[in-house]
Amino acid sequence: MMSRYPLIGAIALALVATFAHAGQGSAAKAESWSGVIVNAACTADEAFAEAPKCTAAAPGELLALYDDTIRQVYALDPQDQAKGRLGDSVTVSGTLDNNTIHVTSIQPFAQVGLNVGQKAPAFSARDQFGAEQSLDSLKGAKGTVLLFYRSADWCPYCKGQLIQLQAAKARFEKQGIKLAGISYDSVEILKFFAGRRKIEFPLLSDPDSKIIRMYQVLNSEAIGPNQGMARPGYFFIDPEGVIREKFFEAKYRERLTGNGVLAKLFPELGEEVSDTVEAPHLQLAVGQSDRIGVPGNLVTLSAKIKLPADVHVYAPGTKGYKPIRLVIDPLPDFELRQADYPRAKILYLPAIKERVPVFEGTFRIRQELKVNSMTAFSGAIATDGKPVTINGTLEYQACDSKICYLPASVPVTWNLQIVPLDRQRAPDDIRHK
Repeated sequence: MMSRYPLIGAIALALVATFAHAGQGSAAKAESWSGVIVNAACTADEAFAEAPKCTAAAPGELLALYDDTIRQVYALDPQDQAKGRLGDSVTVSGTLDNNTIHVTSIQPFAQVGLNVGQKAPAFSARDQFGAEQSLDSLKGAKGTVLLFYRSADWCPYCKGQLIQLQAAKARFEKQGIKLAGISYDSVEILKFFAGRRKIEFPLLSDPDSKIIRMYQVLNSEAIGPNQGMARPGYFFIDPEGVIREKFFEAKYRERLTGNGVLAKLFPELGEEVSDTVEAPHLQLAVGQSDRIGVPGNLVTLSAKIKLPADVHVYAPGTKGYKPIRLVIDPLPDFELRQADYPRAKILYLPAIKERVPVFEGTFRIRQELKVNSMTAFSGAIATDGKPVTINGTLEYQACDSKICYLPASVPVTWNLQIVPLDRQRAPDDIRHK
């Protein structure tokens, strides 16, 4: 039977269809954000300043995400995936409702950039001198190190990294490796900075972020004048154009120095500075990747041990013996990472019929530390810098096939000069708009 109200029915159906379509159009879009898990009571300014309260554990405290690209704190709902991650660098996926991310997943900070083993994309770009550069023109006999960075204008951590890379340039070239930096900065910005700080290796201008996208290092969260910038890190490309190594840090203030990259590529060249230390039953030399650092730098300290033939020391974790340990005294302005020991050898001791992990011959223990990047620290460094003495001890017990000598504890020392960040900006008329 026909409806007595055909017009009303048609209008009602049309309205339903319209509202349904509007509801689909306004459905929240799945996105992702990168940053650090902090206490929800932490403000964006406090998180930016790396205030200790932001990562201090507190019972029942709600957790939030501090997005260090746009300097914003987001509430997280639900909280279960954030638990146990306070202070971690993560990528959060979900949907945004006002200032709350409705979380679908929280993962460790996503790997940045093309993968090791992939072919490096070819490109062409002008450098700070106006010269056209390509991957082929930048190729050294042993390869190329490409540094992607945020900006040589407004990013002081990037400028510190570029200055240190220039200081290490001769050491790279001695190994047959050429250097280049890539950012979304204009040629004018690069020329201003390079001229002021005497940067001689090519700084390539990628104003449309084409190369940055090709290498998959675009920071897609950046907005306004920062839109188009790269996530900072290094690629090492061999002479055949294949990516062999990459080094990217989760936190943008943490920067591997040029000498630090050199040490990762050539471990035997890890020390810019070294000194011998008197020690019983072995030869000991201490070294460091850099003699000068800036806030946020990752600096590597090392202890090189050379044992006589038929002498060994016990590796960490050995039960019933005194293992070798490099112990650094507490440092208020540094964050110590876990010490790196080489792979141990298993030695059979026939007298006691035991197999134990030991070190023999020549080996290195490395200790990475991060220079404080908090605003209060970096802002207090005088123009001529701040000298820092780092003290520690090497603890061990040397043994040969007949006897174990008395345990030894040898004092070791490193000296580091911390210099201020370069905060000088480019002239207003050439800055990013």
